[in-house]
Amino acid sequence: MKPTPTIALCALLALTPAMSTLAHDHKDHKHHHAHVHGVAKLEVAVDGGNVDLRLESPLDNLLGFERAPRNDKERAAVATMRARLNQGETLFAPTAAARCRQVSARVDAPTLDGKAAGEHADLVAEYRFECAEPARLTGLEVRLADHFKGMRRIDAQVIGPKGQTASRITAKMRFLSW
Repeated sequence: MKPTPTIALCALLALTPAMSTLAHDHKDHKHHHAHVHGVAKLEVAVDGGNVDLRLESPLDNLLGFERAPRNDKERAAVATMRARLNQGETLFAPTAAARCRQVSARVDAPTLDGKAAGEHADLVAEYRFECAEPARLTGLEVRLADHFKGMRRIDAQVIGPKGQTASRITAKMRFLSW
């Protein structure tokens, strides 16, 4: 039996808390999560008119450092990064004809908040877009490299209406289709 997109979406969303826990378990960090500077991971779940995104990236890709800010310049860089990440509509562009709008954004970076320490720190950002014309939703443009120069590659997984796919996104190859 072939899983429907709804079943696949539920499976992905059910795993998200476990994946988040593994990504932020700094004691066993080396054993559970590959941390590669310049590379991020993007999970996309498409279900009807909803597009859910989960971005996981080393802080170095976004800031150039992976620790709590130490001076005013670094604090300003963190504030700018957070503001950009909260504006998911500038970083991700679902098919224009689908008339999608961002309805939520959440950015989690325990190291920047002084809640975690370690030599390799990550950030997780989650977004939801709702689309008025879901039948016209055929893909997503990923614009992260335009805003974060340390972002060289994004390994993306999509669960959508045609099943599950994996893609590699770069500054030149920035479209996901489904």
